[in-house]
Amino acid sequence: MDTAPARVAVVSFLAARAAPVGGFWIALAGGVAIARVAQRRGARLGFGASIAAMLETIAIIGPARIGIPFTQAISAPMLGRLEARGWRPLPQMLACGLVRLLHNTATTAFFIWVIAGGLDAYAGTYDAIGRHLGIEIGTADALLLTAAGLLAWAAFASTIQVLVYRRGLALWDQTGVDPDIGGKPRSREPRGASAERRGDPRLLTLIAAVTFVVLLATTEWPALGLVAAFVALGWAETRKDKAVWKTGAAFAAILAGGAFAFGLGGGLGLDVAARRAARAALLVLTATWLRGAAGADGLREVARRVLHRLRKVPSATEAAEVLDQIETEGRLAEAGKALEKQLRGVERRPMPLLDAVLRWVVAQARAETSRL
Repeated sequence: MDTAPARVAVVSFLAARAAPVGGFWIALAGGVAIARVAQRRGARLGFGASIAAMLETIAIIGPARIGIPFTQAISAPMLGRLEARGWRPLPQMLACGLVRLLHNTATTAFFIWVIAGGLDAYAGTYDAIGRHLGIEIGTADALLLTAAGLLAWAAFASTIQVLVYRRGLALWDQTGVDPDIGGKPRSREPRGASAERRGDPRLLTLIAAVTFVVLLATTEWPALGLVAAFVALGWAETRKDKAVWKTGAAFAAILAGGAFAFGLGGGLGLDVAARRAARAALLVLTATWLRGAAGADGLREVARRVLHRLRKVPSATEAAEVLDQIETEGRLAEAGKALEKQLRGVERRPMPLLDAVLRWVVAQARAETSRL
């Protein structure tokens, strides 16, 4: 199976989700590894490896900020197959740009209507900023500016992504190394219950899902207070998972700050802005609680059960098989040290740094293969 490249993708995607900025750039390394699987083994196996890598990152740090590497996770297998079929760079960029545009449009719509407080509040913030600059910005203007930004980012990011992937795949061809391609996974005994698990992960996931629905349905203070009390109790039970809570709290603060700023700037008033900020924070903290309560093995178990139920869906079976073999915990620090070593003495310019990271991707995949 395609475990080794998937492990490299996990390291990259995890770092992209954990980093406060630059997630797109960090996730490029993992995308190259996934693209290689699809290029050599086909789209079905490529998507299976990509799904498994994303599920493993959720198991390790929870579902918060999953959207950071998501576009590359879903476009990398496609780009790997297009490269295998000899597509030129421009058509690849257009295909990748369409995927990115659709994803970013969906996330922007979620931010506008769930986080910011609706189109009026979103446009009102633009108008408030415009008035300070002597410019009048209406709702249509705000939407046009947003659409222009989404198009510009899709064009820029997709161009970079395709060029980096092509360079990485070409480097992989030069090495003559195809890690973990054509092999069979070694059998493993089912993992026992982890000591970090505090309950049935299926029940915990259901509780988190119900909490999400409540938060999306209302911003009334009584409901927010109940959820906040629930999260506080959850933190008290799982606070030893400091890294998970630290990352979750940082993202919750950023999202809550954005919601509060748009609420006030859009003229919703202090009370509504505060309620929407609280909801934004609680959405993230509920996801953080789920990781702390269910534990990494618990979330993997839920993922396996879901993939089993979806086994008739293309790539679901492959994803389940790769997920069973990934086991990245305990080797993340080792991978980071290998990257640090690879970057030593490299000239601090874009292309030398890029080539050093791409060499690390190939070398790390080779090292992971040797362990299988």
